[in-house]
Amino acid sequence: MDDEPTTLAFWDYLELEKTSSVRHDYIAGQLFEIETLSPQHDRLAINIGSGLYDRLRGTNCQVFTADMKLWIPSADVAYYPDVMVICEPEDSNPNYKTQPRLIVEVLSSNTVATDRQEKFFAYQTLPSFQEYILIPQEKMEIEIYRKTAEGDWDKTLLNLKEDLYLQSLGLTLPLPEIYEDSLME
Repeated sequence: MDDEPTTLAFWDYLELEKTSSVRHDYIAGQLFEIETLSPQHDRLAINIGSGLYDRLRGTNCQVFTADMKLWIPSADVAYYPDVMVICEPEDSNPNYKTQPRLIVEVLSSNTVATDRQEKFFAYQTLPSFQEYILIPQEKMEIEIYRKTAEGDWDKTLLNLKEDLYLQSLGLTLPLPEIYEDSLME
């Protein structure tokens, strides 16, 4: 009996996702169903995505939310980041993107380890990737990771008396806008 799991090529995964009723992350030919998001998770992602969209209108940068795949060929993975910003005009495939400048993940208890480790390590292999924002949905404690000129990553915890400055885009998102109607208690 063969216990080896069946693997899919990335291109087959793309075709499968077009008709699937649920979304899947793709990791080395294996599919992993993505959990249903909480209303709080969804609200935080919408607030950030819409804030970025409003501020980037008229630029060459585009904002994508959790329905757009990020394909990382060197790691053989595809994820659905909560929010990502693409500023490279040649990154124009309608089914997936490959050159994010900024990625934002809203953390949940089920995804925190994957977002901080597995995904972050894969994202770092992308030359265009400059900034990673992690936002827990249970508390106001935003983590910012920025790529240095030397290619290292500096971590900063946002001082909650300040707004979120996104160095990779040269813009600021006010904290009240990020957390508006986010169901935080």
